[in-house]
Amino acid sequence: MMLFSNSPLLDTLVIFTISFALAKLVLDRRSSRLAILRGPRSNNIFFGRLRQVIHDAATVMDHWVSEYGYVFKVPTGLGTSLIVITDPKAVAHVYANDSFGYLRPNSQKTFSRIFIGHSMASVDKEDHRRQRRATAPAFTNGALRDTMGIFHDSAYKLKGAWDVLFESHDEVTIDVQQWMNKVTLDSIGIAGFGHDFRSLDGQKSPVSEALDALLEDNSFRVFLVFSVFFPQVFNLPLKQTKILRGMQKAFSDIGKVLLENSQQEKESSDAEKDRSILGLLLKGRSQTPDFKLLQDEVVGQIGLFLFAGYDTTAISLSWALVELARHPEKQDKLRRELLQFSGSDPTWDQVVTGTACPYLDAVVHESLRLHPPVEALTRIADKDDAVPLGYPMKTSSGKMVDSLFVPKGTTVTTPFIHINRNEAFWGPNAKQFVPERWLEENPYPSKDFSGYRHLYTFSDGPRICLGRMFALAEFKAVLSVLIRNFIFELPSGPDTAIGIHRAIMPRPKLADEAGCVLRMRVRQVTG
Repeated sequence: MMLFSNSPLLDTLVIFTISFALAKLVLDRRSSRLAILRGPRSNNIFFGRLRQVIHDAATVMDHWVSEYGYVFKVPTGLGTSLIVITDPKAVAHVYANDSFGYLRPNSQKTFSRIFIGHSMASVDKEDHRRQRRATAPAFTNGALRDTMGIFHDSAYKLKGAWDVLFESHDEVTIDVQQWMNKVTLDSIGIAGFGHDFRSLDGQKSPVSEALDALLEDNSFRVFLVFSVFFPQVFNLPLKQTKILRGMQKAFSDIGKVLLENSQQEKESSDAEKDRSILGLLLKGRSQTPDFKLLQDEVVGQIGLFLFAGYDTTAISLSWALVELARHPEKQDKLRRELLQFSGSDPTWDQVVTGTACPYLDAVVHESLRLHPPVEALTRIADKDDAVPLGYPMKTSSGKMVDSLFVPKGTTVTTPFIHINRNEAFWGPNAKQFVPERWLEENPYPSKDFSGYRHLYTFSDGPRICLGRMFALAEFKAVLSVLIRNFIFELPSGPDTAIGIHRAIMPRPKLADEAGCVLRMRVRQVTG
């Protein structure tokens, strides 16, 4: 039925005008309630200050926090704004105390659904709780203890591949990032799903090819940031959407194969031997019908675990090698600690607790502090809320307040990369790589942040990363084998310029190289 029976075009214009007016009314109401917040002025009608955030979030956030305080607003174009929070009490409120009052943006859930499938990353509220409860038993310390041998096996397989390169050379140049991609993909394949992708053997798979395509495109960062405010981009025939759908097909296809194989093993006499994450997931699926995952959700979790287990750990390992090459004295110190395990490898308990190798634990956490794989998280307020502040906030009128009213629908962003490097919380050397800070009492108020080890690398609260212990154990196992057996140097020494390759997650690269290249000079440890 048409509003104006003789004019379909007029109908469209009327509907558009009404929709625009309603949207503007909501935005005006929300903007008026955020008027008390200080922040930078917009310098672009369409994009606000988004381009600065995309280009160098860490630097621009440092500048804005110093000028406007721990809470401020940033214009995002077309009359919209987001709130940036770095206040410890406010961050804890959003991510831990009232986690389900702040939801992932619809664009992020759409992205996850297109990219990975139906998983915890694409749902909220009760669906998220159900999927998490169904998945959690596969990530307990008891369930993961057997994975340590898998991580060490993969690391030694990597060592064996590199040893061949030294048969006729004392020093070789290696693109370490490519090898970190391979070792983490093989590790998550075996430990997670009982499947060896054999990347370290040089084999290609649809999954590895899809991941490589993703890494080669450094425009994804821009695409993802703009999708938060303009989710319609997912419907456009862009190169990025084509890559995403290709990735989803690769994940879905391998997920279905792995699920079928695991179900067949479950029905055989080998069922009790399957200690992979997927095997435990299927076992729990039959034992906890109240939290049962649907088949497409199981396939979705496989895609989620594959990407998260591959990308974040490979990035973290690459950054750790960069920092240790920049600081050869710290690399030597770590090697001396690890050589006590020359006849064996650290156990799960030794690695997880850090008691037997405290400097390894310190190096890992310092690397995660300086270079979190996820630099920031964004949430949408699902209700009007009063957010408590740990530090008084100066409003645009000059008044000091100790809480902030956040209207429903407001976008809230937390730049963890800034929080992790803030000198007020971590001391005057906050921007430097100093593992020793983890071995002594920190006199600065970093402990005001809840998070795992006062970091938000794995988020916090009900949504804290389920696979954090898996990721930390793999990180430590691979790094310990590499540092015990090899010496790493940057091409032009410790002062070699390192840039950032901004794919879905930022990766280190040689600043003067095109593409995501991280070549290092590598020598074998002798004597």
